[in-house]
Amino acid sequence: MMDTPEPHPRHPATMAEVARAARVSRATVSRVLSGAVEVSPETRSRVLEAVDQLGYVPSIGAQQLAAGRSQSIGLLIRDSRNPVYGLLQSQVQKWADEFGLHVVTAMPTFYRGAHQETTALRQLIGMRVGGLLIASGVVRTEDLQQFLPTVPVVSVGRPEEHPGVYGVSYDERDNATQIAHAVYDHGHRRIAVLVPRSDRSLAENIRGEVAASVLEELGCDVTRIQLRLLGVGGEGNAELLKLIRADAVTAAVFPADRRMLHFVDHARRVGVHVPRDVSVIGCDGVLEGLSYMELASLRIPVELVSRRAVEVIASMLESPGEVEIMHESYTGTLELANSLVKREAG
Repeated sequence: MMDTPEPHPRHPATMAEVARAARVSRATVSRVLSGAVEVSPETRSRVLEAVDQLGYVPSIGAQQLAAGRSQSIGLLIRDSRNPVYGLLQSQVQKWADEFGLHVVTAMPTFYRGAHQETTALRQLIGMRVGGLLIASGVVRTEDLQQFLPTVPVVSVGRPEEHPGVYGVSYDERDNATQIAHAVYDHGHRRIAVLVPRSDRSLAENIRGEVAASVLEELGCDVTRIQLRLLGVGGEGNAELLKLIRADAVTAAVFPADRRMLHFVDHARRVGVHVPRDVSVIGCDGVLEGLSYMELASLRIPVELVSRRAVEVIASMLESPGEVEIMHESYTGTLELANSLVKREAG
């Protein structure tokens, strides 16, 4: 029978107190908490009962130190308000659980830039994580160089070419090419493309620039609307509305669904109708309700990329220095809808 612990400990319970309450050694408590099989069921039960009654919380850092390697991974995400990052974070956590990894997530203030994201990465290193997953299109690739001698780094969902950083990304060039051809195939020849700066979002910049270039190669009249601010907001809406009212464009390509939705809502309030006055298509495709709103998009494979990223970082932790650095990319799938239909002339 387990000794009765004190009812209200004045400090966090220690392993020694758990051992005393369960009438076992600290080594036995450690074996139980690490899942060792050589502990008898009766002893295991006593230890777990003591852990529960005392509210003992084991130190993950101490366990990792004893094991000689970290089972924690740091995840840097841009902004969990963005459904893409929210889904990615959820999927990374799901697959980390499958691999027995602990996830420590850092999300710097969303409107700040690469400097704060780099600071967050240093803080994750200070927490002794065994590896880093970088899921942000803002922190610069060259800024990741400083972390490579310390921990393995996997770039998640963002274009990556650095020879020391394993990349598991969306194939943004192919995604943008699919979007451009969908717009062209729906009969549009005068098209506005919103293009953020690369230091604001590398992925969105590639989507916009490649889509615009492909449309130009197809013989279309393309107007690039350059976006300079960090975040979504309504940047570019006024310029796009001016083009629509001048009948200079029949379609608009948005590098992210949130930008498209912001424009559609603003346009509705000022009397511009989608798709009667202008057709639209976005990219990401993870927002619930897009099909209900009949908005066209391209669905990026967030679930697949998240799973592969965790598989890779788990392999790197298991076999340090033995995983060949590669740059994988996965293409998305068009989800077409009435918002891309070209209006009848006249």
